[in-house]
Amino acid sequence: MQIFDPIHNFIPFNPIEEKLLSHPYMVRLGHIYQCGPAFHVYPGVTHTRFSHTIGVMHVASLLFDNLIAVDKMQSDWAYFRQAVRLGALLHDVGHYPLSHTVELFLPKHEEMVKKTFSHGVWDSFFELVAARYGKELGEVRSLVRSIALGESTTPHFLSQLIADPHFGADRIDYLLRDSLYSGLSYGKIDLHQLVRSSKLDLDNKLTISLSGLPSVEALLLARHWMHERLYQHHRVRSFAFHYAKVVKEVLLKKGAMEDIDTFMQINDHHIFVALEDHPDEKRAIEDPDYRVRAVKYPIDKLEQMEQLKGSKDLWIDIVENSTPSILDGQKVRLQAEEIFWVYTNKKEFYEST
Repeated sequence: MQIFDPIHNFIPFNPIEEKLLSHPYMVRLGHIYQCGPAFHVYPGVTHTRFSHTIGVMHVASLLFDNLIAVDKMQSDWAYFRQAVRLGALLHDVGHYPLSHTVELFLPKHEEMVKKTFSHGVWDSFFELVAARYGKELGEVRSLVRSIALGESTTPHFLSQLIADPHFGADRIDYLLRDSLYSGLSYGKIDLHQLVRSSKLDLDNKLTISLSGLPSVEALLLARHWMHERLYQHHRVRSFAFHYAKVVKEVLLKKGAMEDIDTFMQINDHHIFVALEDHPDEKRAIEDPDYRVRAVKYPIDKLEQMEQLKGSKDLWIDIVENSTPSILDGQKVRLQAEEIFWVYTNKKEFYEST
């Protein structure tokens, strides 16, 4: 089977992967917006977690094939490649409706990914892999889980292919994809140079050749500006606040945080319908006069804001920093900006910003 992708052209799948794509938990990703409520600000970003997932699998495969090109005779390379592809397909399967939106109030989506593994959801697929490559079911499950979550693996580079903080497949694909659909040019990075420049060090860790350093630096700059202009856009965050309250209530009311099957039955469309039962949030989403403002403050103002936190009209979100520093000695060094967000309707907090 092949799927045509607007970024990577035709992406091929073997029978195991094709069967996995038909699983209801995977089909659900086609009904979850990749960039959450950012479509209110950038109307084009209605692409889904499903398209991103298959893109990550493709990029991870390109990286893997380049890394092992000099040693194709290693007996387990075919098995490792299959594990990487499955790990890429499953790395986002636990996303909440509207993607990261509700993580303001609930645990990170990786916790739901872990639940699918602990409940044996994917074991029937792992049994097929085990039989094909002469492995034990538990071994396959453990390896794919570690790859999907970026946990330690042997060889080490397998866990880096998806979630490496500098040039993993997840980051590469979402920058390219989100740039295309938003119309923002910042994410147009050089995929092929990144792939060709990737290599393994003596400890089988993913690294980059000297000729590839400008491409990695460009990627980090792209991520920085995509966060500024899209992911951390103040209006996007305002919409996300109201949607997050609805998503949280829907999930908790249905007991979805405790039951993985219930969780996987809820997607973005359910949240849009549920807005009718949340008139205050619906009105805020539709009318800017009722919408909270998202205001970015430097971290040294946190204590001051914490003292005002008792007000029902003030919410504080201390976000994880999104821009790591580049390796020492390179031309570009991005220091992470230490900030937090305040969501409020009180004019004294946002009129001067």
